[in-house]
Amino acid sequence: MFVTIYKKPRVMLVLWIAAIILLVLTAVNVAVSYRNTMKSVHISLASKSMQEAAYIAGKLDVSAYRTLLRAPASNQAAFARIQEQLQAAREMAGALYVYTMQIDDRQKIAKTVVTAHPPDSPLSFPPGQICNVTEQQIGQVKQGYSYYSDVIKDPIYGEYVSAGAPIYDEAGHVIGILGVDVSADNMYSIGREVLRSSTYTFVFHALFVALLAAIFLLLQKWYRRELKAAVGDTERTYQDEIRSVIASMRSIRHDFVNHMQVLYGLIECRYYDKAHEYIRTLIREAKVLDLSVRIQNPALMVLLHTKWEKARTRQILMQLEVSQHPFDQIPSVDLIKILSNLLDNAIEAAEEAEGEKRIRLCCQEDDSAYRFTVENTGPEIPPRQLTAIFQEGVSTKRRDGEPPRGIGLSIVREVIRKYAGEIDVESANGVTRFQVRLPVKKR
Repeated sequence: MFVTIYKKPRVMLVLWIAAIILLVLTAVNVAVSYRNTMKSVHISLASKSMQEAAYIAGKLDVSAYRTLLRAPASNQAAFARIQEQLQAAREMAGALYVYTMQIDDRQKIAKTVVTAHPPDSPLSFPPGQICNVTEQQIGQVKQGYSYYSDVIKDPIYGEYVSAGAPIYDEAGHVIGILGVDVSADNMYSIGREVLRSSTYTFVFHALFVALLAAIFLLLQKWYRRELKAAVGDTERTYQDEIRSVIASMRSIRHDFVNHMQVLYGLIECRYYDKAHEYIRTLIREAKVLDLSVRIQNPALMVLLHTKWEKARTRQILMQLEVSQHPFDQIPSVDLIKILSNLLDNAIEAAEEAEGEKRIRLCCQEDDSAYRFTVENTGPEIPPRQLTAIFQEGVSTKRRDGEPPRGIGLSIVREVIRKYAGEIDVESANGVTRFQVRLPVKKR
């Protein structure tokens, strides 16, 4: 019975787990890429805004601004002058708002003085509004440093990034803050572009998982088919050999009484020579009963019994020299492939021998290798064919009306190659000998 090595539900579970892991890793990779990109864009945008704030502060009419700070309500000309400068700078920078702030040291806050905003903005920007500037940022400005904020989400002004730089008077004292607010829409559009490009990566990974799953299933199906074929061939061989053994045992048991009657009759009639020859024949046939005791590998035992019986029916003497070793470092499937093909060829060749029809099989082992020798009498193999006979389709046996053969020895060669073994063939003086060496690990 063929046993499935891999259960289908288990395989599908492994595939689903692998697919989920890969997709989760891809999603994490996309999320990390998005976060890093957004952070990089934020820093780049804030850095640019700080540079623009410092540049605008340096170009500001400081004299008019100081006049405005002394009396904001009565200096409309100074207010208009500063607002005109800020508006021009805002349009040039593409900012949402550009404004100046006055620092309130007592409350540690910053309040708007002059604001440049889009002309179509529905919002009003009166002086004196408290700005989203932290105490730490005010401290940075007073020390002469610029600052930038995280993305500010304001319910009135929307989402933006704010940057600020100190405003210096002629003496180099900080007299205020120049603020620049830039919309976060550009940053989010870049983030969406990153997600869009990452979507292609995500889809590619999903398709890659599907492709791997398809390849895995195809390879598994192919492997199972090959395994089933190999096991099926071996199973059929075992069944045939076992049936042969059972039939032989039944025949021997059935004929036992007849043999005893014949022997009794020969002795009664004083045909002692005939009785002696008859006993010798029985002993040769009975040797097969001892195979199960002497041969420790069950598959090898069944195979040799079958080939011995096949040779006997063709009047071929088969001599067995088998070491008491299990020969278990080579799978029985491959061991059977080697010996069954060599023995089949030996039986066919010995059957054509003009004189003695004999086969000798020797199975030995040492610390480093298994050694098998199959020797038979019969027609010699021409020297020019000694190397060609291992090629598929090349055969020394070609009968009229039959298709070309020559597959058995090519199978033997492939199995021997798999174990880095060696095979040697000699054919002379009416005897052909195949010697196989299969390296094995020392026990």
